Amino acid sequence: MGSGIDPNAQRRRSLDDAESVYEADEGTALLHDADLPADIAPSKSFRRFVLGMCVLFLFIIEVSQYILTPAMEQIMEDVICRRYHPDHALSVHDNRCKETDVQKTLAMVRSWSMSGEMLFPLFVQISYGVVADKYGRRLVMFLALLGALLQQAWVTIVLLFPDTFSIWSMLYGSVFYLIGGGGQMVVAMVWTIIADVIPVAERTSVFYKVYAMNLIISVAVNPLAGWLLSVDPWLAMWIGNGILVVGMLSSALIPETLKLRQAADNKRRGQDAPPPVEDESEPSTRKIPAARDLARRAWFSVKNDVSHVWHFIFASKSVVLLLLAYGPFYLIKLAFVLDILQYMTRRFNWEWSTATYINTISSLTAVFTLLVVLPVASNILTTYFHYNAIRRDLLLARISIVVFIIGSALTAVAGVPWLFICSMVITNLGQGMGTLCRALLNAVVEPHTIATLNTTMSTMETLMGFIGSPVMGWLLSRGMELGGFWMGLPYLATTLLGVCVMVAIYLVRIPAGFAQGSRG
Repeated sequence: MGSGIDPNAQRRRSLDDAESVYEADEGTALLHDADLPADIAPSKSFRRFVLGMCVLFLFIIEVSQYILTPAMEQIMEDVICRRYHPDHALSVHDNRCKETDVQKTLAMVRSWSMSGEMLFPLFVQISYGVVADKYGRRLVMFLALLGALLQQAWVTIVLLFPDTFSIWSMLYGSVFYLIGGGGQMVVAMVWTIIADVIPVAERTSVFYKVYAMNLIISVAVNPLAGWLLSVDPWLAMWIGNGILVVGMLSSALIPETLKLRQAADNKRRGQDAPPPVEDESEPSTRKIPAARDLARRAWFSVKNDVSHVWHFIFASKSVVLLLLAYGPFYLIKLAFVLDILQYMTRRFNWEWSTATYINTISSLTAVFTLLVVLPVASNILTTYFHYNAIRRDLLLARISIVVFIIGSALTAVAGVPWLFICSMVITNLGQGMGTLCRALLNAVVEPHTIATLNTTMSTMETLMGFIGSPVMGWLLSRGMELGGFWMGLPYLATTLLGVCVMVAIYLVRIPAGFAQGSRG
């Protein structure tokens, strides 16, 4: 489908001058060029079905995680506490478990465990992204969930038998993430499936709603998780594991959307006719290739795919800058998601169940941001200021990161509960930054590379988690050791990292009619 824009002229036009000539009609042409052809695009009912299945799937998976995470952290604290205090009775409240030595060890075990969970997927995620673009999104999703389930089973065994296994043995379970590429691949495949069927003009709005749904689940499930913790953390652990199994099986309900993209690519290339199919009734005269030939072909395929991904990433300055903004922002979010409960329990001497209840405020604010603030702001920019989707999202991303930086700085210095709660509200008003970055990246790449894009983003997340988790864990434990103002040390770091993200997102320039491609 042609957009009426000369691609050679686009390549000659500098990125710095492009934004000033970015007209609404050019942006509209770009968005239409990104969509499936009219005769291939699925019906609205099919799109609703796909979206509904994705939402149901995410609902099940996220419920399991919101129940499992605080339960695992409390059980880990319990096990570590008994290591320092042999007379400590498991599952019995003990103020000694809040001592600095116990909390430092907990912070380091959690951070190194997260780093291990990020290390192994790094070796396989790009390959699984290529598999998703060739053989299907649902296959990769199922494999990733299988690996995650096996890892969770190992962690449960380690915590169930603390006299047999060291708490550090949890790290060995990360090897199971070689199957499927870890939880980031699950998320990448969900976003890819949604992007396959949702037009670009509607995609940002859908991303808002899907992410908001995730936060609504948090609002609904956090009180349940807190109550389960007050009853017995092991009860929460077993319920969370059971729901995770159901989630893995539910992935089979999501329709495979790869064929839509393949049909669209064939049509754009003038290959509407399907490739000839051999008559299976006739005996095949082809010989089975030798093992050496198979190995040579596999190596060539891997080399070609890696070369494609390398060119895909670095051929466009805009894609590079957006990825440089998205990756570190994921690490910032990780620090807030993974460390905030332990930070609250230590700084304000709250129980885990109390911290879980308080954390609901973050989810409520983020839901309000995604369902009210950003859609209203988007509508105003589109209706009254005639911004197209890409320019609108870029502006909102820039505003969001500034708000997030302010909230992160307040989190670092908040020494009393009321100020800390205010900082949580402000921080989550900027939570749309990650969703906006994802929408922008999905809008400025060629449609047939969307799975590769989302896999690249997942690899960025994994790399950031692998490098950053031990650092954030060390900052948290060091802050606890120093005490006072310095207890907020990890959030001083996220504030500085947020400034780096802001610089990257403000340097992004979207060329006029930036036709989905790495030709920008």
